[in-house]
Amino acid sequence: PPPLAPTGDMAESFAGNTGSNPNVAKIAMEQQRKKTDVVEPQVISEELLIEGVEEPQRPDGEPWEPIDFPKVTSLRLCFQNIIEVSNLNNFDSLTTLRLDNNIIDKMCNLSHLKRLTWLDLSFNNIREIEGLHDLHSLQDLSLYHNQIEEIRGLDGCPNLNILSLGHNNIKELKQIDNLRKFQNLRCVCLEGNKVCNNDSYNQHVLAYLPHLKYLDYMLIDRKAVTQAQEGYNLDELTEVKEREQAEQAKLKARKEKEAIIEKLKGAFLDCTEDLFEELFARGVEPENVTVLTCYPQLKEDYRERLAEDVKNLRGWMEGKNDGRVKKAAAFEKAVTVAENESEDETFQMVRDFRSHKKKVLAQIDREGDSGLKPEMEAMIQQLLEQLQGLENHLLANEVQLQESIYEAISDFEAKISEIVKVMSEKAGEFFRHLEDLEKVFYTGLMEGSNSEIESFSQNQDISTQDSDMNKARFLTNKDEMVQACVNFNEAHMSLIQNKEDYMSNQMSNWRNQFFERHRERQYHRNRQRVMDIKKVVDDCRAEIAAASEIGDEFDDGDNGGAF
Repeated sequence: PPPLAPTGDMAESFAGNTGSNPNVAKIAMEQQRKKTDVVEPQVISEELLIEGVEEPQRPDGEPWEPIDFPKVTSLRLCFQNIIEVSNLNNFDSLTTLRLDNNIIDKMCNLSHLKRLTWLDLSFNNIREIEGLHDLHSLQDLSLYHNQIEEIRGLDGCPNLNILSLGHNNIKELKQIDNLRKFQNLRCVCLEGNKVCNNDSYNQHVLAYLPHLKYLDYMLIDRKAVTQAQEGYNLDELTEVKEREQAEQAKLKARKEKEAIIEKLKGAFLDCTEDLFEELFARGVEPENVTVLTCYPQLKEDYRERLAEDVKNLRGWMEGKNDGRVKKAAAFEKAVTVAENESEDETFQMVRDFRSHKKKVLAQIDREGDSGLKPEMEAMIQQLLEQLQGLENHLLANEVQLQESIYEAISDFEAKISEIVKVMSEKAGEFFRHLEDLEKVFYTGLMEGSNSEIESFSQNQDISTQDSDMNKARFLTNKDEMVQACVNFNEAHMSLIQNKEDYMSNQMSNWRNQFFERHRERQYHRNRQRVMDIKKVVDDCRAEIAAASEIGDEFDDGDNGGAF
């Protein structure tokens, strides 16, 4: 159920507030001067935040001070006369936020609360639903008892399950239609709005929101939903459903298209998608040539030949690209295996040395009560020499691994460069053939236009009777037609060149980035490994030195000392 509204003077201050933040503050301050029991308008302060943390709770039940912002999951800031939403930064884990019974008039500064599932802003002065575009996890939204007139601004909350808009200023039934897109919506409250006074209110809701289970906190009878679906506003509802189906089909087609282009991009072929449509797009194709009798056939021939060339290129390139992808994956796997084997060997050698060191130091500890004996000093010296040998061995192994990986990268780069070269040459053949197609098309267009213009000129008396005045206008201006054909050809040649450059750059960029990434990774991996080795050795050396110092203390006659 909705939270209770404040009573008495505070309720009057809420009811009287209809302005922006400065007006709210002004009204509140005036009331403060008149009535000493009215709380002064305030912003969200650290003190309010400390008091407002609900989860997690301290074991002793006391407020968190200071607040560990990233860990807070529930915050309650109700009945505080808060004038605006602010100072909620760093609450990255917040799932529940209650700001009901305040004097907030704008929904803002909420977009960073991406984990929020429950937001309560009921009993405020909000006029517009906004600021929710990034709250994709929001399931429960309460805006009960505000001043909202339109149901909008909810598109960023696709998982909305409960929506409370009771006691607002919603008047029109069509506002309810805006909730159809929320398929997870199960509970809606609109009671107290003027729209509820409409005789068709219940039927309209049930017809347009058939997935609801509760309306105005009452369980919906499924038979009533069926009756509304079958008998209420059928023509309009059918039109709405058809429009939604068309939009869904467009969305599905767009997603499928994006998937196709993404797959083609992986093979450097995305520039071939819709290539013909780009060549003959409205902004490229001049109106002049469209009146030529020869043009439709020339255009269709171009389409068929280009489609065949694109099909052949894709078949060859996709096969070659599969080989490239497999080789790259195999290379990365081999590098990972080499790194893991070297790391396992390093860990094992360190474990063996630590085990040996532990035994030696334990022996020295047992036998060194009266100070270090010469044989113990020799054991420590030998341990230090073994540690130095371990360090040298581990660093040498790392150098060898690094050199072998860099050599493998260089060898593989040469192989990949050869593959990319072959793919680039194949692409070049495709674009040269495309240029030949363009040449045939352009030649046919020029010859056809000259022939038709000459024929039109010789039969001008008959031609002027042609009902297509647009055709007559273009065929009587040879210079303009020639220039249009030239411009058309130049646009095609420019587009073809841009497409070839794009594909070539895709290939070279992938190759360069792939090997730069691996070299960069190896550089940082090597630095980290050397630092790790140095740290392990320094720690071991410090432990050995500590054992030696303890022995020295015994030699100096310290009988109590470290043990």
